[in-house]
Amino acid sequence: MMSRTMTEAQIPKRVDGGKLVDVNQQLTGQIDASKLTRLSAATLRSDTPVSCNLEFDRDIERHRVLKGDCSTSVVMTCQRCLGEVTLAISSNFELGLVFNDEQAKQLPKRLEPAELTEDGLLDLWEIIEDEVLLSLPDFPMHPADECSADLPEQEETNADVKRPNPFEVLAQLKQK
Repeated sequence: MMSRTMTEAQIPKRVDGGKLVDVNQQLTGQIDASKLTRLSAATLRSDTPVSCNLEFDRDIERHRVLKGDCSTSVVMTCQRCLGEVTLAISSNFELGLVFNDEQAKQLPKRLEPAELTEDGLLDLWEIIEDEVLLSLPDFPMHPADECSADLPEQEETNADVKRPNPFEVLAQLKQK
């Protein structure tokens, strides 16, 4: 079966996941990051659109699958200097499309479940937003050489200095 590809455009908010799997639909496009409210709340700014490449398909075991990648750039607070740091964020994912928890339990471990509504609809923006949020660093920071924070000087350690072993006394007692 030939796959169909939609050209670069705005990714639709909701799609019929079942039908797109049946026709092996591929979507390439963007989502206005300012419309992703949870991403906006987790970052200082998210002005760059989220670029997405999505493919609806069936895997070898005939599970409905959404494969894709997404990327954007966000501004967060550097945890070292408390200044703004711009970070490139990207994510690759493979999700199993299911209608209920029972189907989710039947998915192989490599697939995370994404639940379709009773009508087979899938909220693509929510899924993409989840993937971007999961890719955000826990502690965003500038690279050490670019950070304006006053980092403490590394103390020289005397790793080569031989220190007495506190258990040496016990070893001597054991030998007696």
